[in-house]
Amino acid sequence: MDVRRWRLLLVGALLVCLLAACSAGTESRGEEPAGKNTHAPSGSALTAPPNIPSATDLPGASYDVAFAADGSGFTLRADCGEDRCRQYVAVLEANAGLWRLAESPLPEVTGDRGLTAGLTMLGPGRALITDSSERTGVPSRTWFTRDNGRTWKRGTAKPTGTTPTVPESASLVTECLALAADGNECARNRLLVVMPDTGEHRILTHQPPLKGTLAPAGDIAENALFATGLDPDSGLPTLVLSEDRGRTWRPTHMTGVAERAWAMNVVAGRSALYAVQPGQLPSHEEVKNGLMTIHVSTDGGTTWTRIWRYREGVEPLSLLGDLLVADDNSLVVYGETGAWRSTDQARTFRSNSPTRGPAGSVRRTPIGWLWTDSYGKGTCRISSDGLTWHIFDLGED
Repeated sequence: MDVRRWRLLLVGALLVCLLAACSAGTESRGEEPAGKNTHAPSGSALTAPPNIPSATDLPGASYDVAFAADGSGFTLRADCGEDRCRQYVAVLEANAGLWRLAESPLPEVTGDRGLTAGLTMLGPGRALITDSSERTGVPSRTWFTRDNGRTWKRGTAKPTGTTPTVPESASLVTECLALAADGNECARNRLLVVMPDTGEHRILTHQPPLKGTLAPAGDIAENALFATGLDPDSGLPTLVLSEDRGRTWRPTHMTGVAERAWAMNVVAGRSALYAVQPGQLPSHEEVKNGLMTIHVSTDGGTTWTRIWRYREGVEPLSLLGDLLVADDNSLVVYGETGAWRSTDQARTFRSNSPTRGPAGSVRRTPIGWLWTDSYGKGTCRISSDGLTWHIFDLGED
């Protein structure tokens, strides 16, 4: 995807999340966020979702939120007027039971620049805020905390050295090294590791053996990392797998991939891994975040079988966030025209939304599936199993 499109999607996502407010303290057993009922597998019990508290007395509205495995979290907030936005940070410490306003390192935003700051959780009490640079070749500004937002260390996304591995709680990101002739797409890049103890960016010593632009594709387990790019032989999109935290990479076998798509993403279910290919569909489909293919792997990511592909006019046509894989092995796609659920491994999908329109988005976090609203109503939900949901509020009364 070109640099301009990434920026537009980021700003659009932030605007969607602004003014979020939702009902507090509710659990919904067996109910998808889109409103339809689902049920646990026969003979199995639903898993209680994390009990994330609400916060309705904080200034501004939440536009980004992230969690660590111990249940601690951060949220970025903004109070926007006609010509400026004041930015805030709120923190949830593990077992604290409430969110508190922390010292924010972020400056006020004036004019029409938009909100470009993003949040990366790097473990309990540790987070990195990155304010994207508007100029090519100028590293983004960063602020790192390791004490739940009490102090922040300012830095940049410029790499400070190398690392042979991706430590636990670290994050893989990309650095563009050369733009294409049109000045928009990145022609050559590399993977960087955001170190969890310092927030510094370091070059991953052993880059994935792929052509084209690289992208991280999923940190699935303790020793399972995926990256995506183009196969050196066929030139088609593919995944490579590292089982030693980035020291070595080996190819995977994929069939039926879309030739022109954006970066793949891998998520884990109870019994299989799933990879999706988003991409640009034909203009007559009238979606911006097209869904090209869905693939499944039952051998830990060594081989992949395509179970869904784009067909003209056949839903789901778009994907917002991650593919949700529930513990009953159902799949839910949240898209621009609703939520679509499959109970037969993507052979068929049925509408899972009461109305037709954007159905929010889901992304995988260390504490479960996080669903956020598309309309600014602010409904935020967390689930450990994709079936039982806890509602929490990061908006205003």
